[in-house]
Amino acid sequence: MRIETRQGQTLTVSLEALQRIAGGHPEPIVEFRYPGGVLCSSYYLSTFLDIPDGLCLEGDRFMRQDLSSSAVASVKAWIEQATT
Repeated sequence: MRIETRQGQTLTVSLEALQRIAGGHPEPIVEFRYPGGVLCSSYYLSTFLDIPDGLCLEGDRFMRQDLSSSAVASVKAWIEQATT
């Protein structure tokens, strides 16, 4: 899925199931990537689903990227659809 930040940047959102703990079960990771595949930010699925409102993905002074509450809700709806 693609989402637009408050700064007008389009990011690609993906849900990855990467093995994070040797011998453990993977927890999916929500990844936000810039065009060209450069990682902007990532969150464990459980952490992202607990976000109640908007979100600052990249806090760098020149590259700041924020998601509005409605954008966070859109990503959550996409995740729900993708995981059912």
